[in-house]
Amino acid sequence: MDSRSRYITTPEDAEQFAASQMRDMGFPDARVTGRGADGGVDVVARCAVAQVKWMHSKVGRPDLQRLYGARGAEHSKDMLFFAELLSPSPYTQDAVGYADEHGIGLFAYTSDGNLFPVNQHAKDFVAGIDQVRAARAARAAFMVTVRTVVWSSLLVVSICGLFISVLTVPSAAPVWLGFLALSVLGLVLARVYQPGAK
Repeated sequence: MDSRSRYITTPEDAEQFAASQMRDMGFPDARVTGRGADGGVDVVARCAVAQVKWMHSKVGRPDLQRLYGARGAEHSKDMLFFAELLSPSPYTQDAVGYADEHGIGLFAYTSDGNLFPVNQHAKDFVAGIDQVRAARAARAAFMVTVRTVVWSSLLVVSICGLFISVLTVPSAAPVWLGFLALSVLGLVLARVYQPGAK
């Protein structure tokens, strides 16, 4: 499920949304643990764990303590908590204090797929989203440049080949015309088709 393509209407949707957001934040292997198998963790990645609450009353300190405990001895793992925004803040003040003390990123999300960082740790993770998207955009721009240079070079070679063949071996001109057409098509596609730009 693309978390941005539909409303979040079930706990599973919420977990998939959280996993997608974590992948954007720089945890590319984030995945939902599966129903009943989480042990207090709904989304796992090599470097992070997350708990997700859907249609839940205010998240309190005990909820965050369960996430902290579920992380186990792997203290290098980041911790994230996602709660649906059903009130001005889905977290109690005590929960925010505990999260700040233990480095847990607190997020609020809406049913239409908007995500809001609640504390500074969450803002730091969101900065990861911006960095990942900037890196993707830079890579896509670089690939456009590479494809443009390659197809432009082939276009120049095709024009030269066509010109030379017309002067020396006219029977080869149709072959060079084919290369010319292919090069123009490749050049157009290099500018129009940009996979990975988003």
